[in-house]
Amino acid sequence: MITVNSVLDGVIAALDQSFPNIGTYSEESDQGLVEPYFYVKLFPMSQNQLLGQHYQRNHLFDIHYFAGSNEALHDMAEQLYDKLELISVDGGLVRGSGMRHEIVNGVLHWFVAYNFHVKRSVEPDPLMGSMRQEGYLRG
Repeated sequence: MITVNSVLDGVIAALDQSFPNIGTYSEESDQGLVEPYFYVKLFPMSQNQLLGQHYQRNHLFDIHYFAGSNEALHDMAEQLYDKLELISVDGGLVRGSGMRHEIVNGVLHWFVAYNFHVKRSVEPDPLMGSMRQEGYLRG
């Protein structure tokens, strides 16, 4: 089953593959980070039950990009729209939706949601041991 960490790993892997010379981090750290770099932040995710064991999972990410000028930030945003449309998660592809970006205080904030269906496995009920049935005919 797809987990929160596997989706986060898929986003980070897509960034690392598309931009091998740019560092990617998922934990906040102010120590020794050299621009340019990405910081991947997972917003609170949600899960809604659809029917039976079928659920809709919603993962919203805010990918921060730290670089020099606004022009460089907008150029990176254009590339992210293409590179993060599809990510690989547990051997399958997941499509991003709701993509948008903004620049706040010299930092690119690029938003994307990865929404998909999951089916939870159910532990089977224990089977009844054995039953002996007898029948008699009246005659």
